Amino acid sequence: MSLEKLFEPSSVAIIGATVKRDKVGYAILKNIIEGGYKGKVFPVNPKYEEIEGIKVYRSIDDIKDEIDLAIIAIPITYVPRTLESLGKKGVKAAVVISAGGKEAGEEGKRLEEEILKAARKYGIRFLGPNCFGFINTSIDLNANFGSSMPLKGDTAFISQSGALFAAIMDWAIDESIGFSYCISIGNMADIEFGELISYLGKKENVKRILIYMESLTDAEKFVKYTREVSKEISVIIAKAGRSEYGIKAAMSHTGALGGKDFLYSACFKRVGAVRTETVESLFDLTEALSKQPIPNGNRFAVLTNAGGPGVLATDRFDYWKVKPAELSDETIDRLNKILPPAWSKHNPVDILGDATPERYREALKILLEAPEVDGVIGILTPQFMTKPYETAQAIIDLLKEKKFGKPFYFSLIGGERVESARHLLDKSGIAAYETPEEAVDSMILSWKFRYLSDTVSKEKIVKKSSKKGRRLIEEFVRDKKLLLTEYESKLVFEKYGIPVNRTVLLKSEEEIKHIDLKYPLVVKIKSPDILHKTEAGGVIIGIKNENELLDAFEKVIKNAKEYKPDARIEGVIVEEMVEEGLELIVGSSRDKIFKQYMVFGFGGTFVEFFKDVSFDFPPLSKEFAYEMIRETKVYKLLKDGFRGIPPADIEKLVEVLINVSNMLAENPEIVELDINPLIVRGGSIYAVDGRMKLTEEKEEHIIFKV
Repeated sequence: MSLEKLFEPSSVAIIGATVKRDKVGYAILKNIIEGGYKGKVFPVNPKYEEIEGIKVYRSIDDIKDEIDLAIIAIPITYVPRTLESLGKKGVKAAVVISAGGKEAGEEGKRLEEEILKAARKYGIRFLGPNCFGFINTSIDLNANFGSSMPLKGDTAFISQSGALFAAIMDWAIDESIGFSYCISIGNMADIEFGELISYLGKKENVKRILIYMESLTDAEKFVKYTREVSKEISVIIAKAGRSEYGIKAAMSHTGALGGKDFLYSACFKRVGAVRTETVESLFDLTEALSKQPIPNGNRFAVLTNAGGPGVLATDRFDYWKVKPAELSDETIDRLNKILPPAWSKHNPVDILGDATPERYREALKILLEAPEVDGVIGILTPQFMTKPYETAQAIIDLLKEKKFGKPFYFSLIGGERVESARHLLDKSGIAAYETPEEAVDSMILSWKFRYLSDTVSKEKIVKKSSKKGRRLIEEFVRDKKLLLTEYESKLVFEKYGIPVNRTVLLKSEEEIKHIDLKYPLVVKIKSPDILHKTEAGGVIIGIKNENELLDAFEKVIKNAKEYKPDARIEGVIVEEMVEEGLELIVGSSRDKIFKQYMVFGFGGTFVEFFKDVSFDFPPLSKEFAYEMIRETKVYKLLKDGFRGIPPADIEKLVEVLINVSNMLAENPEIVELDINPLIVRGGSIYAVDGRMKLTEEKEEHIIFKV
């Protein structure tokens, strides 16, 4: 069933309506009445005959009209039988306000299962339990118990927190920001994020979707629908639960399984959604997108009447790894003609402390007309001669006269002297902020929407399979060899186009005479019971001749037995040494929510210390393989080279990541993968060590169906 009956009902029944003003049932009924809803309203409570002049029904059966939506505000223990009654009446949509579900422990979890079972029996779709309700401004339906009706607008809001739902509604009224839909999702026993995003994404009065999230229950649906919607509509997500304690708090709040937070960030990026770091940033970005166009690029100018705040803005650009726009000679010449000689002559454009409203206006006009500028951030500090209100009015007049198609955000630093100017800007559709950092963050995140949306739109997955590689994996599983050492892993890598240095396996000293490898060589112990070979003394490098090779063969076996006497020794790996380069890691593992994911970053023995890694999901496109590389700090070394190590062939490295991705996508038996180090030097790339963990159980392991 679609969600139209839920969000566009012609009639609403409130189960648990009451005359008690401190109760949820009263607040919901009052909000619906005062919101101006034109549909039929049926309060249900056997204790009363009327509430607020509206007839009250003793039971659902007493209502003779058709009911589109039931809002349930009674103790949760009574909800399953209430859904039975609603189902028999033919009701197909409900909002379960009642708390005490899985967030309350095992008994609450059992009750939620009963609620879901009763709803499924009759085909009832529902929000909650443990939610605030929702608002649909297009039909003046304020079906929640915590908020006044917001202004009408084109922003939709989905919140997993009822309290934050109420707070944002209150904030939006003060900032003159309108909403089309506001939905409190609660515990998501039935309707979850993905389905709501899909529904809202089809609405003409939804231009952006704002989300407060604590967890996902169905990552695959979220991925599928958000990828589709984000190509046309901005999706902004504030995700709680970054820290261990934050995850525990979220679980106690909604009874949710938190999952690995870094995978949420990777998932949001991959579906074209932008994650904000704070609730404040969520507010700020909503204001920016509601009032100004999205920038087409990331070349931004700063216009200020004070040097210090201009520097703060520049520092914030550096935090985002974005360089301020470099002004052209033509733009500087134009500014020279209208500004005092002492202006800064570069970006940030400091127009000095005595800047008049007219000076702000003319400088802003030049910057917005400059082809090298994609957006402008204005800064005003209230100095003695400053006229904040008049400056705000001059800027408003300019932006009304001409549509530049570029965003302008204004940071007015101060209190009472700038308050009226800030309020004027808010009312006139210009995003106004208290600090330069807020303005910069919002500008950068606005641009990220454009960037991610474009990347998702042009993403193409080129799937390549390997019959030989697939057959090898199947053989290992059939033989119950589920922990592959370096040697077996490299056999698989080669079949999928992942370059490896020439490697042989020796099981006896006699075989040394017959190897066909170029010195210098490396010797490594082969044992499924020794994962960290270096710690066990199981690696010897720089072997120059056959005698040294013989000594190394004996030594790594001896060291391994001393390190772990019961270890199974399957032989000795001998391989050609690779020239020194940057050591990287490419890996993969599984998560309960997001299933198979990939890791890329700075590798070697210090990988756990530096933790310079990025994450994504197979199958990878060329675009997102590049993003994985670019997100790491080691990217700068790969791009520019380092201490005699030439710049890496990034395109070739992208190809390796795609090949690893294809290997993972084709083989659901691969549970874990670790290539460390992957040595990169110029155009030479070699997986010089690696391992894989397999499983006999085949299961769906990919959430990105692209």
